[in-house]
Amino acid sequence: MHLIACEVFRPELERLTRAMRNAPEVTYLEQGLHDTPDELRRRVQQAVDALEAKGETVIFLAYGLCGRGLTGVTGHTATLILPRVHDCIPVLLGATQEQANESSLGGGTYWLSPGWLRYSQTSFIQNREKRFKEYEERFGTDSAAYLIELEGSWLRNYTNACLILWEGWEDERELVRTAKAVADDAGLGYRELPGDPNFIQALLDGGKDGRFMRIAPGFTPDLDGNGTITAVRVTS
Repeated sequence: MHLIACEVFRPELERLTRAMRNAPEVTYLEQGLHDTPDELRRRVQQAVDALEAKGETVIFLAYGLCGRGLTGVTGHTATLILPRVHDCIPVLLGATQEQANESSLGGGTYWLSPGWLRYSQTSFIQNREKRFKEYEERFGTDSAAYLIELEGSWLRNYTNACLILWEGWEDERELVRTAKAVADDAGLGYRELPGDPNFIQALLDGGKDGRFMRIAPGFTPDLDGNGTITAVRVTS
């Protein structure tokens, strides 16, 4: 079994695979590629092609549709198995897409998880004071303030930060401390949801239930006219 995974899932995958007798090989791609769907598509396809060249006939993907960043990714000879979700939140929560959407409080939630805290843009948020001083030295105080405000404008879409935290993390206190610091620095409220490993475990067990898609060679995940994630034939 070989899995291509977003690095946001790395802590959870490493935790679950440690208990497996025959753990899968995992190719991790850096978190944040979903911000540039074309690059995400290129990198995932590149990883799929590399595994097919080694003779893999079934490839698992720890990805959602990711703003259609996975649309266009296809196996030429391999079947792709991946969660039938729009993003990683349902997978981390162990919930349906609908339940995850309800938990987002109208889309105002900036989600955090162990993978986000270790591999994402939190350092960008937390280094605001350092960057302000650098900008101030180069451009002056007023311009520095403007640049920092511009950089943080994307945060205006959020009202709260929510940490998805499974039970039993050895560094739970540090994760919570860091998450609260991120929320405070971003001017957001803070809350936590417990999450559940059942979704990721089901993927590791072969993705056999209705939460997963089996994408035949020559097909790719996409949205139909009703917004449902489905498999469509790749067109040249």
